[in-house]
Order: sequence, then C-alpha cells, then structure tokens
Amino acid sequence: MDTAASLFEPAWLRARIKRHVRELVRLAVPAVMMRIGLMALAMVDTAMVGHYATQHLAWLNLANQSIIMTALVTGLGLLSGITIYTANAYGSADFRGAGKVWQRSLPFSLGIGVLLVLVCWPAETWLTYLGQSAENAEVSGELVRILALGLPGHALFVNCTMFLEGIKRGHVGFYLMLGANIVNLVLNYMLIFGEFGAPELGAAGSAWASTGVRWFMALSALAFVWYAPSLRKFHVKEPHGQKLPEWRDQRQMGYASGVSLAAEVLAFSALSIFCGWLGTVPLASFGVVYQVLGIPLMISIGIGVASSVRVGIALSRLDGRDAALASITGIALTFAVVGSMAIGIFIFIEPLIAIFTEDVRIVVLLVPIAAIYVVGMLFDAAQMVASMILRGYKETWWPTYLQATAFILVMLPTSYGLGIQLERGFRGLMEGMAIGVIVSFALQLLRFWHLARIEIQKEADKV
Repeated sequence: MDTAASLFEPAWLRARIKRHVRELVRLAVPAVMMRIGLMALAMVDTAMVGHYATQHLAWLNLANQSIIMTALVTGLGLLSGITIYTANAYGSADFRGAGKVWQRSLPFSLGIGVLLVLVCWPAETWLTYLGQSAENAEVSGELVRILALGLPGHALFVNCTMFLEGIKRGHVGFYLMLGANIVNLVLNYMLIFGEFGAPELGAAGSAWASTGVRWFMALSALAFVWYAPSLRKFHVKEPHGQKLPEWRDQRQMGYASGVSLAAEVLAFSALSIFCGWLGTVPLASFGVVYQVLGIPLMISIGIGVASSVRVGIALSRLDGRDAALASITGIALTFAVVGSMAIGIFIFIEPLIAIFTEDVRIVVLLVPIAAIYVVGMLFDAAQMVASMILRGYKETWWPTYLQATAFILVMLPTSYGLGIQLERGFRGLMEGMAIGVIVSFALQLLRFWHLARIEIQKEADKV
C-alpha cells in the first residue's frame, strides 16, 4: 500500500460506513431534538404574531433577523468550546475536569450575555443607520431591547446544555425545551392577544414572552446541573480553582467560531435589512421563509456536531482515512436527509406558509420562487456541516476565512446587485443567498479535500 487511495479496501469501507452512519445518528439525535425545540420557540412566535398582524410580524422579524439573531449566534459561537473540552475530559474519565469546564464557563457565559445586551441596547440607532424608516427603527428597536434582556439567560442555558451534551446527557436539554415550549405557547397567547386578563401587546407581547422563556430555561438548566444526583461525580458544587490562562485554548476556539458564525448571521441579517428597504411584505416574507426552512437546518447542525466528534475520534487515533470517511458520510447524510425534506417543502410549500400567515400577498410572493430558497437551504445545511467537519480537523480560523469570503464578499454584493440594483426584488435577494451558500460549501469542500489528503498520506507513509 504505497498510495493514499489504496488504503480504502471495499470490506473496510462497508464496515466503516455502517459504523459511521450508526454513530452519527446516535450522536446527532439528541442535539437535533434540542435545537428543534429552540426552533419551535421561534416558529410559535412567528406563527402567532403572523396571525395577529402582518405589520407586527414585519417588526418582529426585523428585530430578530437584523440584531437579536446576530447576538444569539455570536454568543453560541463564543461558547462553543464548552462541549469539546467537556467531552475530552469525560472521554478520559476525568469527571471532575468536566465539572470544572461548566463551573469556569458560568461567569464567562453570563459576561457574554451582558455584553450582548449592551451592544443591542441602542438598537433604534443601529436600525436607523441601516436605512430603516423611522417607524420601523422605533418599533423594532424597542422589540430588540425587550428581547435583549433575555440574552444573559440564554447564554447560561447554552452553557448548561453544552456541558450536558459533552457528558452524553444531551436528552436533558430536549426535555427542558419541551417545558419551555409549553411556557412560550401560553405566554404568547396571553401577551400577544391579551387573554387571561393580560394586556394585548402584539409583537411586544411575543418579545416579552421570549425573554421570560429564556430565563425559565436558564434557571431550569442550572437547577438540574446543580441538584441532579446523577451529576454528583462531576463535583459541580466545588470551586474549580482555575485561572483564566489555564483555559485560554477553550476561549480561543470560541472566538474563532464566534467570528465565523457572526459573519454568516450578519450576512443574513443584512438580507433582512434589504427586505426592509423593499417593504413590509418582503420583510415579513423573509421571516416566514426561515421559519419554514428552520427544522432542516437544525437537523444539519446536529449532523455537523456528530460529524465533528467522529472526525476528532478518528484523528486522535491518527486514522486519516477513517476521518475522511466520517466527513464524507456526514456530508452525504446531510444531502440525503435534508434533501428529502427539501423535496417535501417544495411540494407542500403553500400549506407550510399557511401555518405562519394568512396574508395572500406573502403566499403570492413566496410560492413562485420556492425552488430558489429551498435549494439555498440544502447548500446552507451542507456548508454548515462542512465547517464543523473542518473544526473536527482542528482548523481554528480557516472555516472563518472561507465563510466570511462567501457570505460577506459574495452573497451580500450579489444579493444587493440582483435584488436592489437590478430591481429583481425579493427573488433577487433569494438568488444571491443561494449563490453565497453554494460558494461557501464549495470552498470548504476544497479545504477538506486538502486536509484529508494530508492526513491519509501520513497514514500511507507509515504502512
């Protein structure tokens, strides 16, 4: 065996593919279910506000897509090292070390949440600078401030659920999300429509409900980690005794991931700004699109998390070909699962849109161009999985560079050119989005191919 290609024997391939698919499913399901629960919160908000009033849906979508989503995703990236370092400690049976990861990350998570509140607070000013009308900037800016109050709670919840995923208790996050969705549904019904003696607040009621639910999730997750008898071996009640320099690598990983995710979400936030320039209906339609496509994207994140774990395990054994196969299996599984869902969404697009709004103008705008944003969703899912695979190869900044190139330098100018300058409107914005995610996937696939060849050749040289 003097070549990298010769390391892939048919019998080995069959056995390892079966193993990877089985393990990917086992690892991905809890992560997927918890993230679908998070997505369900946003879907309920969009559906209930959409049935209340299209104008209120537009304001809420502008608040979420332009600023709040950027803050949430950036915070998620900054905390992303928690799962990896918890899993490393747990895998080596260092249960106290895993507990230390949770403990030392608590003030870090809370600090990030508070910092995000401060950044979001002058939201009306940010929206005015971004070219929104005075009314949109004022109303959506107030919604941003209400939603921002829940960001510290969300950061604490993420800290706990990432720790739980790292110790193979990801199902706990899903159960917490079930409770959160029930609370969210009740609060939305009360505060949006003014039921049970509550004031009728419309979109503002949904924003207050979201903030209340985020703190409910945080307190529930903290209570579970603190009091659960099954977690006593992690000694979470004992001081961790670590100084900042001792866990700098965890924070560095989070910084790189935070910048990468921020680049992507900023690009999509800019699309919502462009939609705001086009009018109320395109702005509301943009929010509906991403609710319709949300669950497949959450599934891809779960597959990506599982793929990065499988790649990391293979590389820890210095098994380059198995790492490559784990990566290819993860990407193939994404296209199979998300692609199947994409076909279903395309076929049933009208009833899916009807879940979120009864406005005929939104239906007329979205149905004819369904193929564009559905294809975009598929490649967005694939590029997310590819970026997580690269991090499994211990790539810190390359995924960031590639995603920033695709989203900031390709997607935004293309969307602006097609949608605004060439006056193709909402269709042009969706075309630019699809082009951007396809470019991102292609760039990351090339980087993976380069890394995989290096690792496989290392193995071949040892044979």
